[in-house]
Amino acid sequence: LGFSVATPQQSIISPPSVKDTKIAVRAKATSAISPPPNAISDNVTLTNYMRLPVEQYVMIPMPMNSSLSQINNEDYHDFATKAVDDIGFELLVPPITFFKLALQPVVYASVHPRENRVEITSTKCILRGSPFIEKVNLNERFDFCVNTTLTWEDSLLSQINSAQGSNQNGYFGDVEDDTSMECSITAETHISVDLDVPRPFSSIPKMISERAGNAALKLSLKLIQGTFVDNLAKDYAKWASDLEYRIYRASLSEKEVVKEIDLLVGLGENI
Repeated sequence: LGFSVATPQQSIISPPSVKDTKIAVRAKATSAISPPPNAISDNVTLTNYMRLPVEQYVMIPMPMNSSLSQINNEDYHDFATKAVDDIGFELLVPPITFFKLALQPVVYASVHPRENRVEITSTKCILRGSPFIEKVNLNERFDFCVNTTLTWEDSLLSQINSAQGSNQNGYFGDVEDDTSMECSITAETHISVDLDVPRPFSSIPKMISERAGNAALKLSLKLIQGTFVDNLAKDYAKWASDLEYRIYRASLSEKEVVKEIDLLVGLGENI
């Protein structure tokens, strides 16, 4: 008689992960702001503000106990491939509830400053907040991608450029005195998640899971993005009107430069 006995290795083989539940959301938030009368003479236009070092985004207040912090290059390389001029950030997102399961995402993103926009990208998110995450290896069950673009409309800059074309004397007093012009900051974000839903949630119809995931994720995105843009506009208003605050912000940039120089000097001494 022949017997076939399953080996322990055969009995614990799991089927390959199928990330066939698709969650995709997008949101856009805009905050308008009037530039101060001194915006041109003091060189405090919105464009100048948006081109400040992005490391200073950590000073912008975040909603509902979420937080934004910069991470150093060594830590960031553990999570993604980053260009030399990119800045790494860790965003702690407020808990998201998915079918009574509370999850707190931690997003690791890189920020790419451009001439007329700021791009924020991430493909790394870690979930925390419940023993269930480790039990089902939830962090291995999804692919994540987020793209955010920050843009701004600087009406003063547009007026200056127009005046430069018709005024060779460099006088822009009429532009400067027009304080009725509004500027704006806009953030637009696209998030996609491909998920292999674990048990017991896998018994829920996929359409329902996707709708629930979209609703929870979009609510969190709109809250964080809208508040961040509003607070960014408020920070610009303070920066543009408060000389001491501008001096303080400039000192932060100088400290970063000094740190980079010290690092380079240290590397040179070790060669």
